[in-house]
Amino acid sequence: MDRSEYRRLKKQYRADAKQRWADLKAVRKQRRRDGLTWAERRAARKADRQEIRAWKAEIAAASPKLERKAQRKGYRWFKRRQRRWIGWIAFGVVIALIASLFGWWYASATTPLTDEQAATREASLPVAEQVQAEGSVLLENEGGVLPLRDEPVAMFGIGSVEPVYSGGGAGGISATGAQSLYDAFDEAGIDYDADVRDVYGNWATSGEAKADDWTEPEGGIVETLLPAVGGFLVATPEEMPADELPDDVVAAAAERADTAIYVVSRAGTETIDLTLEQMSLSAAERDTVELLDERFEHVVVLVNSTNVMELGFLEEYEHVDAALWIGGPGETGASAVAAVLTGEVNPSGRTVDTWAYDVESNPAVANTGDFEYTDASGEPSGRTFTDNLEGIYLGYRYYETFVPDAEYDRVVQYPFGYGLSYTDFAWNVVSTSADADQITATVEVTNTGDVAGKDVVQLYYSAPYTPGGIEKSAVALGGYAKTDVIEPGASDTVTVTFATRDMASYDDRDARTWVLEAGAYELQVARDVHDPVASFSWTQSETVVLDTDSATGAEVTNRFDDEVRDDLTWLSRADPAGTAPTAPTGERLELPEGLLDRDYEHVVDPSVEEPTTGAEHGIMLEDLAGLPIDDPKWEPFLDQFTAEELVAFSGNGAYWSIAIDRLGIPRTTMYDGPTSIRSFLEAWASVAFPAPVVLASSWNVDLAHEVGLAMGAEAQAYGVDAVYAPSLDLHRSPLGGRNFEYFSEDPLLTGTLGAAYSSGIQEHGTTTVVKHFAGNLQETNRAKFGLYVWAPEQAWRELYLKPFEITVKQADAHGVMTAFNRVGSTWAGGSAPLLTDILRGEWGFEGFVITDAGIGPQGEHFDALQAVEAGNDLMLDLPLDLPGPGTFEQQLSSYLEEDRAGTLSALRDAARHIAYYVLQTNRI
Repeated sequence: MDRSEYRRLKKQYRADAKQRWADLKAVRKQRRRDGLTWAERRAARKADRQEIRAWKAEIAAASPKLERKAQRKGYRWFKRRQRRWIGWIAFGVVIALIASLFGWWYASATTPLTDEQAATREASLPVAEQVQAEGSVLLENEGGVLPLRDEPVAMFGIGSVEPVYSGGGAGGISATGAQSLYDAFDEAGIDYDADVRDVYGNWATSGEAKADDWTEPEGGIVETLLPAVGGFLVATPEEMPADELPDDVVAAAAERADTAIYVVSRAGTETIDLTLEQMSLSAAERDTVELLDERFEHVVVLVNSTNVMELGFLEEYEHVDAALWIGGPGETGASAVAAVLTGEVNPSGRTVDTWAYDVESNPAVANTGDFEYTDASGEPSGRTFTDNLEGIYLGYRYYETFVPDAEYDRVVQYPFGYGLSYTDFAWNVVSTSADADQITATVEVTNTGDVAGKDVVQLYYSAPYTPGGIEKSAVALGGYAKTDVIEPGASDTVTVTFATRDMASYDDRDARTWVLEAGAYELQVARDVHDPVASFSWTQSETVVLDTDSATGAEVTNRFDDEVRDDLTWLSRADPAGTAPTAPTGERLELPEGLLDRDYEHVVDPSVEEPTTGAEHGIMLEDLAGLPIDDPKWEPFLDQFTAEELVAFSGNGAYWSIAIDRLGIPRTTMYDGPTSIRSFLEAWASVAFPAPVVLASSWNVDLAHEVGLAMGAEAQAYGVDAVYAPSLDLHRSPLGGRNFEYFSEDPLLTGTLGAAYSSGIQEHGTTTVVKHFAGNLQETNRAKFGLYVWAPEQAWRELYLKPFEITVKQADAHGVMTAFNRVGSTWAGGSAPLLTDILRGEWGFEGFVITDAGIGPQGEHFDALQAVEAGNDLMLDLPLDLPGPGTFEQQLSSYLEEDRAGTLSALRDAARHIAYYVLQTNRI
């Protein structure tokens, strides 16, 4: 085919595409006139997509190459036209909403705090500072460079003027009003070089590296009226090239100060994972470190990163002496950072992840990212996935199990649980005990140094392993305790205890439940996971099968047999080389046979009896206060709901639960809350605490409880009944965009801190909605028609579900938010094994379950009836109280017509759970 023929075909196929587009518009217009039901519209849209996919497949099979290319030109015109139409509608809607809401936003931004709000804010501020004080981790301190002497310093790095205060998204905060590092230095009396500050400040605001006087800019209109939106949009600041630094400014700074502080910043955010390139220094950052190493006697690195980074460079330069990880300090944490630098506060934080020299040594990294199945024609299927081939060997569980001691120090820079202090501590293991019920270690910690400080005692266990048997990490955290402040020469005694059955492993192959195998269990009292101080053991005389839950007595057995890929190979101690995780290639990228057939399709069960609706018993919700959720009085109360009320009660959960006045059900409000309780559509926000990963790094359960108490008090002051927090997913990979919002790579540390935080908030009558249940372990593709997360049930049980289990049981959390992703092939929000069998059945959860934000395309795979049938009670829709039914209410109404009995039965259960949650608030 010659080029002229190709041009003719291209023109022809574009004309064909235009006609196809015109025909599709006409068909859709007719459908709107016909008043189709939601189910009919859904079926029609599905048919449209199938027709477009078939067209795409025909093009893929066309030949010769130029013919295929010409046809693709037409297809691409058609797709652009689709997106353009949707884009203009979305743009128009957004503009209309902004215009209508501007007045409300302005009023919200200018309304002064009430006395109660002001009082609770003042009470929260010192707690937030304490989180940063105890969560900062001293990584290096060669020659005791820190704390700083009473001498001038010069602070470099774009992060010095644009620090990362937290991550982005629901757990983000607005930088407007947050205390800057320089303001904190002023407050602490640290003498810094103003010219260096001005150079970086001017570069950040104008792109000019000049030493003219610089003033930190005030927030713009978005930050003022909608700080939550500004907080959502967080990015890592781009470093200024080192050669832009005026030489005279650097020379004058080096003449005046012996010590340079370099701030290196990284920000994680919702929807976007970090890249491998972001894990190490950029060329501009490395050039700056080299410059400082040449010019200054001492260089202190502030690691202002919400994620683990590669910090091997700290060992490459002669004058880089100290490093302090500060994470994201939140609204007021910069004061605590300055206090740590001056020695007013002695750092006592410990790492919550393994810091490896090369993040790609972490086996999860190979299977973190953008992986999409191809269909039978080799074209993208639109279905994305992650193969969690590392199985149970997440974080330190991998490094401690598979990295030989001889190589360990070359692979791991800072082990899990690591952190330095300005003082020294001597440990005396006073006593240890182990029996069939409990493991205990009591340690006397004595401060042998010159300044007061806190220490952390950690207790690990090693379970007996049989090659080819149940997979077991070489070591796992069993418990921990943080001391009080210990003055020089004084001591504090702490006791770490955990249940012996907590050392059981989940056997998903044979026993299909928890098993405490016979053999010797080694216990280690340690400063970090790789630094034991003392050891003892417990011998389990016989294998015990733990097939009933210790708290509820419910049967515990495999629930995910249909959600595990038998054709995938999980990492195993029996064959490390042969089972080492690799990135997907070849057949692993092909759409598994029958996978699309597992998408939800409702099946009518004729045996279900239609429940009573619209009865008049005169029972109000307050009449049920204090009664168990299964009390018989609930039944006549639920009989009073009409079908329409049941649909609205479950289908309309856009940051609230609706009121039904005639039944005495008040409206409740729900807001985001991992770092700050706030609304996307209002200007107010509670105190923005340091990022949750900083709280986790404190290793302080009591402090986590204090944070919960403080945030709970603020929630009540603002009339907030539930907060979408804490976030309990794990740091599966260093690249995770929301690692700042999650606590740790370890499930026990995550769960115990999450439980303490939750119990604190709920003491005030505000419900915690723990999230994202379960498996939201990466941001990439999380909501792209539901990311398929493949892992063995053992990994789900021992890792991904464990923090939620601990929090539900220890804190009696009343709310759970489900995840966008799938557990295997089933959307988490529509998984009955997850929500009914495990959450409610095994763990005894009695609260309500809500979806993640099913707004627009990210909720395309949500089905409201699938959700309520599975035990997901409330649908989180667009957070605007618009007239008329929303997307999910329309879905449920359509299902009522198709299967009235089944739909009402599921909605009745959901109404019970939502109403029970309302009773736990202060609304009644």
